[in-house]
Order: sequence, then C-alpha cells, then structure tokens
Amino acid sequence: MTDLEDVQLESLEIGAVPIVRTFMDHLELDQLLESYVPRRRLGREPKISTSRVISVLIANILVSRRPLYAIRDWMQDYVPDPFHLEKAEVNLLNDDRIGRALDHLYEADRASLMTSVVTRAIKVFKIDMKQLHNDTTTITFSGAYENQKDKNDRVRPPFITFGKNKDHRPDLKQLVYSLTVSADGAVPIHHKTYDGNKTDDKIHIETWSILRDLVGSPDFLYVADSKLCTRENMEYITSQGGSFITVLPRTRAEYEDFKSQLRSGEVIEWEEIIRKENPRGKEKDEVVYKAFEGKASSEGYRIIWYRSSQKIVLDEKARRSRIAKAKKQIETLQNRTGKHQFKTEETALEAAREVLKSTGVERWLDVSVETHIGYDYKQTTPGRPGKDTQYTREECPFILFFVEENAENIKADALCDGIFPLITNQEVENLSPEDVLAKYKYQPFLEKRNEQLKSVYHVRPILAHNPERVSSLLFIYYLALLLWSLIEREIRRKMKEHNIASLPLYPEMRECTAPTTDGVFQTIQGIRRHRLMGENENVLKIFYDALSPVAIESLELLGVDCGYYGINLGRKK
Repeated sequence: MTDLEDVQLESLEIGAVPIVRTFMDHLELDQLLESYVPRRRLGREPKISTSRVISVLIANILVSRRPLYAIRDWMQDYVPDPFHLEKAEVNLLNDDRIGRALDHLYEADRASLMTSVVTRAIKVFKIDMKQLHNDTTTITFSGAYENQKDKNDRVRPPFITFGKNKDHRPDLKQLVYSLTVSADGAVPIHHKTYDGNKTDDKIHIETWSILRDLVGSPDFLYVADSKLCTRENMEYITSQGGSFITVLPRTRAEYEDFKSQLRSGEVIEWEEIIRKENPRGKEKDEVVYKAFEGKASSEGYRIIWYRSSQKIVLDEKARRSRIAKAKKQIETLQNRTGKHQFKTEETALEAAREVLKSTGVERWLDVSVETHIGYDYKQTTPGRPGKDTQYTREECPFILFFVEENAENIKADALCDGIFPLITNQEVENLSPEDVLAKYKYQPFLEKRNEQLKSVYHVRPILAHNPERVSSLLFIYYLALLLWSLIEREIRRKMKEHNIASLPLYPEMRECTAPTTDGVFQTIQGIRRHRLMGENENVLKIFYDALSPVAIESLELLGVDCGYYGINLGRKK
C-alpha cells in the first residue's frame, strides 16, 4: 500500500502533437533529417540528435508558436513521447543546443533535403503536379545585420538588406521568400529565400527549372503574377516545352492600347463565360465574367481580356476614393498659414500637381490657382487699442485652389472598369478563355499560404541575429507549412471519401464544410494525460481528459493512433 503523502500527480498536455508526429512519420522526416544533417560537430556526438531538435521546432511552430528561448519551458508541459524524447532529455533543449542545431541544418544540403521530403509527400499523398503556382513575399527584419558575408561571396546565406517591402515597411531590411504550391490542396512543393533586394522577375527561370526536375518533365502549367511576364522568362519556358499563365502588366503597350480602344467607344465583342450566384448573399447581384481574346502580345502569346462585374464596382469605388483623397490633400494645401503659405502661383500649382500625381488622379481632376487680395489692419502706435487708436490697412495676398472633375475623362475611364488581362502560351484548343481564368483564380490559395506564414505562424519577429541561423529557421518554417497543408488536405480528402459533408468544428458546434488544420487542432487543444506517481516515479495510474466526438472523428479521418489519448480504437488506415 502506497502512502498517499508519497503520491504525486503529473499532468502533461498531449494536444495536437500526435497529429504532427503522424504526418512526420508519413514523410519519414526524422530519417531524412538524419541522413542529410551532420550528426557530429568538432568530433562530438550530440546528446540529442539534430533531427529530433528540428522535429521539436517544427511541432512548436505548428502547435504553439513559442520563441526559441522558451522551447524548453514549453516542452516541459508536454508529454515527451510523441517527440521521441525521454523526460530527462527535455531539460537539454536550451537555446544554445537549438542554436547549434540550426547551425547543423545550415551546413546540410537543404535543397536536396527539400527535394527528398517533397518527393516523399508527392508519393505518399498522391499530389497532382500538373498545375503549380508561384508567388513571393517579404520577411521583414528589425535590426542592422551589419556583419554579413560579402555580397560577392558565392557561399553565403541570403543577404538581409533593403528592397521593395511588401509589408509596407521600407525603413526595415528584408529577405524575399519564394513559395510554389500545387493546385491540389495548395501544398508547398518548393521554397527558396533570396537576397532582400532581389526582384521577382529574376527568380522564375531558376524556379521553373527546379520544378521541371522535381516533376520529371516540363509537362505542367506554371502560374505566377505579372513579374513572370518578361520576354526572357516567357521565351525560356516556351523553349523548354513548358506552359504558363500570368498577368499582363499595366506597363505593357498592349494594355494601354486596349484601354484606348475602350475609351474611344470601340465596340468589343465580350463573351459571357461565367454567371454565378454572389457568395456575399442571394440578394446581391450575380457575379458575371466576360472574356475577349484580342491581338497577341508582341512576343506572339495569347492575351485574354476579362471583365468582372464585381471588379467594375470595386474600380468605381476606388476611383471615387482616390479623387476624394486628392481633394482633401489639396484642401490641406489651401489651409496653410504663416510661413508655410505659398508665395507664388507657380509653387502652389506645382504642389497641387504633385498631389494629383501621387494619388494617381491626374486624368480625373483639373487644378488651377488664383491670387486674391485680403486685408489686415495694424495699429499705427503701440499699446492697448482704444477709441482714438488709428490703423493702417495692409494688403495680404493669398492663393486659392480650384479643383474641377474632368467628367469626360472619368466617363471614358469608367468604360475600362472591371478589366484585367491574362497572357498564356497555350493554344485555345488546350485552354479556353474560361479554362485560363479558372486556373489563374487558384492563385489566392497560394497567397493564403504566404499570409499564414506571417499571421498564423508568426514568422516575425525573427530573433536570430546570425544570417545562417535565419536561413535554417525559414527552412523549418517551410517544413511546418508543408505539414500544415498536408493535414488540411488529408482531412478534406477523407471527408469527401467517406461522404462527410461537414464537421462541427466551429464554436457552438456549428458545421464546417472545409476544415482547416487549426480548426482540427482546436478540438484537442488542452487535452492532457494525468499520471499518479508513487515512490521512485512508479506509475500507479494513468488517465486522460475526455475527447469530444468530433475530435475522435477527426483523429480517425487523419489516421492518428488514438492510443496517444488513451482510447483503444486502433489506427485507422
């Protein structure tokens, strides 16, 4: 009989870690990390292998998002078994060991490691690779990062520097993060980090070539934003037997030529290709897309012009907003007083035109200025004014701004509302205008992955000051994003396979037709394992928090062993 005074209760969280572990095992991630990442450094065998440290970091990003210096404290509240760690090993996860693991990862051939992981994912989860989407974002850094390797050094991490910042922080340094996903579940199948001042148009040939090697042939559709639309990029992909869809930039002559046609009132034979119910409510107007295939580009590629009923409304709203903004800024110029007043009509008109240019309303607003004379009265003698005080009248010239809307140009430009052009090297027999639009409209799912990197995973701020460790961290974030996407894709696929229309994952048990990984994780967040421990840590009894029915169903759909949660349902294949 054990004395109750000697009994202690151990309560550790299980949470979603078994799901992460299951999908790591599907990818054989531990084995791949062991084969690619150096095991030894300075001739010593680490107390915990680098692969297990990296696995912990990936799980932390997916489940908790704690900073590196807090990993050990975070781990101490979790059951160590799914991490393939012993309880005593958890205390070894200090920030020094994590830093060394990042150093080891940087020394590895990460490109080959990524290829092996992705190849495994394609094989196990049968990912369709016929359509791939690419986009870039920027990872913003706070700090000087002055002690980086020389830019001309061929063996160096990406250079953290200033560039065109997509987080609207031009005052901060950055890296450019390129991501490519499949159109089958938006699974990230390639990523690379570039110097912060790398322009997007310079990465596509390299990216496409890597994807061709990964797929094993050029037989896939490459979709990207307008930075792909350069003669060099398009001709290279075409010469290699590849196909692409991209956006025709506004700076191209073909864009302005078509807008000139519309402004002139020339009749365009638009063909309605899509008419569907408005997703914002049945009371809203239907969503209509029309298409027109005009002249080919200067390189000979198809340009398909589209007009969206939704975009017509948005373009009109944006124009009115910009006009209102310009008027307000000019009003601010008008209200200048004292030494800030304009001295000449020329300087006043120049300032007003700069406002029109900066707000992009030069075609829609006309501005003129006029000098008017006001009067000011001043005492001729000092002292407090009285009934006998005399005054002199002084002329005070001031400049008035007159703003008038150019109704003719506004009406002409309204004829261009709602249009956007796509360009492709595929013949109409292979891709109709409706097909081209449908394939391009998968691009927002890729943009969502980039948004998740920042908002869900909290990739910023990166607290590592070593550029090599920064590179390793961003690679780990990529692996986390890959696992996240596979979990999401798998539960949706299994729901479809089992004819399950929805799961009650939303608050108040409301139904969810398209579960996210985060939604699944929420069903088991906080689930703990409890153990009564006697002398010498002898386990007297084990019991678990109860899982909800939707949590059990989700785990079974994902093929996770419910034994982690004390439920003997077996592992559903």
